[in-house]
Amino acid sequence: MDLNKKFNSALEKLPSFKKVVVGCSGGVDSVVLAHVLKELGVEVVLAHLNHGLRAEASDGDEFFVKDLAQKWGLTFVSQKVSVPKKGNLEAEARVIRRVFLKEVMHEFQADFVALGHHFDDQIETVLMHERRGAGLRGQRGMQLLSDVFIRPLLDCSRAEIEAYAKVHALDFRMDASNLDPRFTRNHLRHRVIPELNKDPAFESEMRIKIKAAQSQFEQLQSKKNDWLQAHFRNHCFSREAFASLDESLQGELLIEWFGSQDLYAKQLKAMMRFIRMAKTGALFEWRQKQLRIEYDRVRVVDVDSADLSEIPINGMVEWGNYRISVTELKGLKVRSW
Repeated sequence: MDLNKKFNSALEKLPSFKKVVVGCSGGVDSVVLAHVLKELGVEVVLAHLNHGLRAEASDGDEFFVKDLAQKWGLTFVSQKVSVPKKGNLEAEARVIRRVFLKEVMHEFQADFVALGHHFDDQIETVLMHERRGAGLRGQRGMQLLSDVFIRPLLDCSRAEIEAYAKVHALDFRMDASNLDPRFTRNHLRHRVIPELNKDPAFESEMRIKIKAAQSQFEQLQSKKNDWLQAHFRNHCFSREAFASLDESLQGELLIEWFGSQDLYAKQLKAMMRFIRMAKTGALFEWRQKQLRIEYDRVRVVDVDSADLSEIPINGMVEWGNYRISVTELKGLKVRSW
């Protein structure tokens, strides 16, 4: 099956759309993505985020995408940002890029944001998740549709994308940072996966594995929803009922309550241990939510929902999730800092 057939097969699984923002770096993946969509008659907005991480080369990428938009008669939007050079640089850049692309989508009233991820990226993503000890959620890889993002090339290989670019004489940019082995993804791309690909069955086995994980994950979601309907009442659940579940289902319930962003196996296991062992009155806080032990039950508390306006303290008062008691001093107030 060639690229066009795989692309059309992906579109059949997506809601119909007429206008889409393409996150275009200038690389072969996003250039091919924009070209295929344009050829299908979709209204395309080319959006480019200049991270400034590669000095003049980053500006060159921006100028290239701008020229490409003019050549193809497409709307072009760009923004230059500064990514903090600390912590996980790739993760920081990804968050900033997603926010930018969503803003462009809303500004131009597009239906989706299209990203150029392909099956080689999918393999890298799954292997990265497995290294971190991810369960089914990580093993299923990226999705064709998630939030407002679509990945129509996800079933296509890098070789198929490069072949399409050659047939249609498409110019594109090379990102030298994609060769830097200090980044985990690049190490996998250039050193680990080529070794694995020496086995001719590797790619097909990965496709089967990912498809199986996606199917199992859907079943897990169904079990999660059934459990919530049966056991989650007034933001509370039974510790005993929770403890009877296997860890994969416990993890999905915690992700349901706390969200998946930066919530990895280490934090999930700490929450599970807290639910199992903590004493009445104990709190476990993560981002803007808390787990609070109430004897044989656990309450999920949304910290943002608490009224934290200024109030006087007369004896004992409840303020958000806290009880504050003052016996002698007068005229004290409590308020959010």
